[in-house]
Amino acid sequence: MTHSFHTLKDISSNSLPRIAEIHMIDAGLLSKLGYPFVLRYFENAIKDERTFGFYAQDAGTGEIMGFSLASPEPSSLTVKLTEDKCWFVRNIIKVIITRPLVFLQMLISSITIRGQMYEPNTVECVYFTVDPKYRGKGLGRELQKSLMDEGRKRGYKKIYASVETWNIASLKATQANGFRIIRTFREGIYHRHRLESEL
Repeated sequence: MTHSFHTLKDISSNSLPRIAEIHMIDAGLLSKLGYPFVLRYFENAIKDERTFGFYAQDAGTGEIMGFSLASPEPSSLTVKLTEDKCWFVRNIIKVIITRPLVFLQMLISSITIRGQMYEPNTVECVYFTVDPKYRGKGLGRELQKSLMDEGRKRGYKKIYASVETWNIASLKATQANGFRIIRTFREGIYHRHRLESEL
């Protein structure tokens, strides 16, 4: 499997939906809110000057295989979802009506994330996700490592990540990149390990 890495900020607007589709496979809260939230999140992320990330592209087919994303303040990306008030109200009402427990989890997560505010000179590995057909070949680990290398270049001293306790593959990849578990916590329905690594 040969592939190339590209910066997420350089992705074409035609290819960004592919990132959203890959992310929808993830079992996290953003995916549960639905595709419109996922796509809007990544549209905002690539415009944010402080975020950075990469996507992997299959050299033979040109298909996007996976991506990674980092931010020094992940909560700011979530807040940006509310900037277009009409869009947000329209879409969140759909969530409240069709998936009320997801809305409740969103409220719990927004409170919990405040307890994970970050030290100066640190960055968060927000996501690294790989399309299932490309998993098991170390691509997720490479994508996360690319964030670590870029974070170091940008002068960050430490990187954090949160990984679901059931997600053994992501946990192993993260630990293989030098992260260590510093605590395990509950966030509503989610049970997560909090990890950190020096850069």
